[in-house]
Amino acid sequence: MGYQIVGIDMELTEETKETILNKIGKLDKFLTNLPDDTFFIRVALNKDQRNPRWTDAVVDLALPMDKLMGRGKASSPEHAVHLAVIDVERQLNEHKGRHRPWTGS
Repeated sequence: MGYQIVGIDMELTEETKETILNKIGKLDKFLTNLPDDTFFIRVALNKDQRNPRWTDAVVDLALPMDKLMGRGKASSPEHAVHLAVIDVERQLNEHKGRHRPWTGS
């Protein structure tokens, strides 16, 4: 799995990056039928424009012939990513239910 974790206008510690990596790793169970080099996950984090104590997270999942995006907003970067991953998981479940070719179903 290729991935990128980016903090926009904010510093991310190695511990935070490791926690985020663990959270996006939960998407692996949906992607087992794909070779690792066919999908890419990008996580972008930045401070909320209206409330700087909150973090906005966007998780982009680029798949063969498709792209999914989840968003989360929370008081910590880790929780914001968690919410965004839940959003992407929901979308993956919907695609699996439709028997999309990239799911292997």
